[in-house]
Amino acid sequence: MIVEDFFQELARLLHGISVPHDDCALAFSGGLDSGLIAYVLREKKIYPTLYTVGSEKSKDVLNARECARLLNMTLKILPLTEKDVIEAIGFLKKLDSSITPVEISFEIPLYIVCKYSEEKNIITGQGSDELFGGYSKYLKTHEKMKEDLEKLLTVTLPRERSIASHFNKNLITPYLSKEFIEFAQNIPVDLKIHNSVRKYILRVAAKHLGAPDEVAFREKKAAQYGSGVWKLMKKLAKKEGLSVEEFVNSI
Repeated sequence: MIVEDFFQELARLLHGISVPHDDCALAFSGGLDSGLIAYVLREKKIYPTLYTVGSEKSKDVLNARECARLLNMTLKILPLTEKDVIEAIGFLKKLDSSITPVEISFEIPLYIVCKYSEEKNIITGQGSDELFGGYSKYLKTHEKMKEDLEKLLTVTLPRERSIASHFNKNLITPYLSKEFIEFAQNIPVDLKIHNSVRKYILRVAAKHLGAPDEVAFREKKAAQYGSGVWKLMKKLAKKEGLSVEEFVNSI
């Protein structure tokens, strides 16, 4: 397959994303992964409600507001509260006794979306980083993509389905369809990370589909940092004179 064929095939897969037409929410950070899903669905006349979790001035909230305005889609901000964070930590520890504080922190936004969204079906952009080279660590060790994808499919995804199920929600992960995974595994590494641009092929495919630059080239922080969850966990721990790990263990 020549280079252009990879871009066109990925654009075709993105255009073919299938979700229910009604009763859908999208966990939305305003970054490339969720922003591209929102754009594709809007072009197909499907309008999920966008839900963003974060503190008022967090990066995710600011990005989500700008992106939702560009796409002219309904956005609901779910503010972070100490009560929800503590409740989520307790739930996640019961769900998975081996879960780490960092893993807890990046699952909390999904927990809050599932808890407060009115819709039955929750769409997420999970899997894009592992498939297309989104994490900065892949700049030096791209071999870890395969290892991280395996953990995502065997540990993280089942855990996230359990979170959704707890709230009687159905989790939809377009990037983790069999077709996406099989295609991504055949993409040359230099199309995933090109001149230090991570998820390069996904960004180019987004432009093939006509997505605005604010979607295609948006950089974002990991969920726990972009939302402000980790900062709040550190604040709660400091109030108790504890490290984050000690605080999590105390709940």
